Amino acid sequence: MALKALRYAVMMTASSFAASQATAEVTLHDDDRTFLEIVDPGLYPEGVEYDAARDRFLLGSIRRGEVVAVDRDRTPTVLVADDRLRSVVGIRADATRGRLLVNSADYGVAERSGPEDRFETAALGVYDLETGAPLQFIDLSALRPGESNFINDLAVDNDGNAYVTDSLAAAIYRVTPEGRGDVFIAHEAFRGPGFNLNGIVVHPDGYLLVAKKSDGSIFRVPLEDPASFEKVTIDTSLRAPDGLVLVDDRTLLAITNRAGDTVGNAFHLLRSENGWASAASLGTTAASDSYPTTGVMVDGRMVVTHGYLHTLGATLEENAPLQETFRLQDVGRID
Repeated sequence: MALKALRYAVMMTASSFAASQATAEVTLHDDDRTFLEIVDPGLYPEGVEYDAARDRFLLGSIRRGEVVAVDRDRTPTVLVADDRLRSVVGIRADATRGRLLVNSADYGVAERSGPEDRFETAALGVYDLETGAPLQFIDLSALRPGESNFINDLAVDNDGNAYVTDSLAAAIYRVTPEGRGDVFIAHEAFRGPGFNLNGIVVHPDGYLLVAKKSDGSIFRVPLEDPASFEKVTIDTSLRAPDGLVLVDDRTLLAITNRAGDTVGNAFHLLRSENGWASAASLGTTAASDSYPTTGVMVDGRMVVTHGYLHTLGATLEENAPLQETFRLQDVGRID
């Protein structure tokens, strides 16, 4: 049975949405509203971004190791084609500097995967946001010696620093605009079975919010003092959280899918009144079993990508036809 649409008043600050009214209403839809359907065999998107200047979505391909641009007419075109990329995981548009930042990892399902590089290759590619031309390629694989790597999501602060989660090495990396990479923070609290640190956002008040997929945690990590990180106290259980979308300063969308035998497949709307020391659930709606990963805010809408990533390994093993159709879902809106 469908849940009722969930509506909540949200007080907006100037740093969140300058064009918004002082009070806005967040709606988490109770049904599956396809925002855009994309026919592109073998795409298997994980990361998604929105290029507002050119009114197009950007999708990173786990299988093909490229970034595809999709206009509102649903026509996909390759924006970034770089032979150095393996699986394109998280992507982030830095419109201020005209850059597109792209995480490259390898867990054996990409067209350019190498057996010796599985969970070893980690790099951040930087490309021109308009043309896709390469600007930088930063190797991150040696930052945590002796650890396996799977860099996953990333976020960019106001100074152009990128923060990259490593789901296996229990670390967050920082890459400066000049291309210098270092370990921003590593800690055993970020370790666990399977994939761990995943979705990440920069809060305008100067800290990161980071999801840990294996146990459903969200961490608050100050940019000026990352060692003082804390676990956000949440009044609900997040099962296999993947992407995070900061709807406004006090509202966060957490997208859950699968992790081993744990199946979440839901969209959780969270609200904090104390700077994300704790958060309360504003409601949850079910997601289809098509591996929703992460999302973006577009024209006041929360848009999430479904990548069917949980089917890719078996599809390749069985030499079965690759998935052809993928979609973006309209999960909710802010008015």
